[in-house]
Amino acid sequence: MSVRIVEVSKAEEKKIFSHLPYRLHSRHPGWIPPPRPMERNYINPRKNRHLTHADTLCLLSYTDGLPSGRIMGLINHELREVEEKRQARFCSFESINDEQTASGLLSAVEAWAKKRGMVKIIGPIGFTNQDPQGFIIEGFEQRPALNTIHNFDHVPALLEKTGYSKELDYLTYKIPIPEKAPDLYYRLAPRVLQRNKVTLLEFKKKKQAKIYLPKMLRLMNETYRNLYGFVVLSDEEIERRTATYLRIMTPEFFKILLDEKEEAVAFIFGIRDITEGIRAAGGRLFPLGYLKIRYEQKRARRLDLLLGAVKEEYQGRGLDVMMALAMLKSAQASGIEYADSHHEAESNTLVQAEMKRMGGFVYKRHRIFQKAL
Repeated sequence: MSVRIVEVSKAEEKKIFSHLPYRLHSRHPGWIPPPRPMERNYINPRKNRHLTHADTLCLLSYTDGLPSGRIMGLINHELREVEEKRQARFCSFESINDEQTASGLLSAVEAWAKKRGMVKIIGPIGFTNQDPQGFIIEGFEQRPALNTIHNFDHVPALLEKTGYSKELDYLTYKIPIPEKAPDLYYRLAPRVLQRNKVTLLEFKKKKQAKIYLPKMLRLMNETYRNLYGFVVLSDEEIERRTATYLRIMTPEFFKILLDEKEEAVAFIFGIRDITEGIRAAGGRLFPLGYLKIRYEQKRARRLDLLLGAVKEEYQGRGLDVMMALAMLKSAQASGIEYADSHHEAESNTLVQAEMKRMGGFVYKRHRIFQKAL
């Protein structure tokens, strides 16, 4: 095989870079096509503000003259890891099942990062932990959730052959929805509200929830600050994410707890699964993609738990029980069969204990890889 690595710079190369996953995965039964605007916008500085704070390199591979893989290398200067650990990242990695192709892409990014003083590279992980991260290594037969990577099973093996090893695993729990929540939850819930002097808000319409989404995101900024790879959202990003979540949300699965000053102290945010709708739309949102997504979402029987947090001074005071009970009640009333926990860091034993208490079990595992340069 003849392998050629090309740095992406021209408009046509950017188009190939964005479209390549749809071609490589065209016969991949488990793959959910990401919305096509998201793929295009990710490498567009006018749409992705993180590009203005990072050094990036986008590469394409051509094997025997045909596009066969891609990768983005990045050094995000907003992250402490760059200054403290001299650590680069890679993301958007795709490759046919060919060691020469994969090695060519990875080696080029490694050389680029090393030239800029980096001593380690990790991936797949994007500009922040809100981007898709981690290659799936267990649960290939399971349907992916929104904003997660569903790679071919040959990809982790290719990385290991080129010297990569485990950095961090994320676990995803499947939580069957019981006919009735645990009795403990019902006993604790009234005490939690009274003792903490908090108010639980629940919603039936998006316009009711809209004004509370920015409160949720500001609390996320506060509580996620020290999480692996998190970058604090700017006011502009909070406004943009509010609009995004408003489009995909099912309001009955957004719960928020307010203190006496009406400040958010805890929240949980889930949506009815939209992946079947995205698959039906082929990742295209216009002209009919949104209609297909909304139609399939209304029929979905899976609840995707995307975000959740408790303010530090309220942790360990039962607020998580209060929100879990409210979410279980809504799931039961909506005919949901099970919930997908989304990524949980394997080191987060407290959250995992809560998942297990609710009857959850691990059914997917994603891995971020690392290599010393």
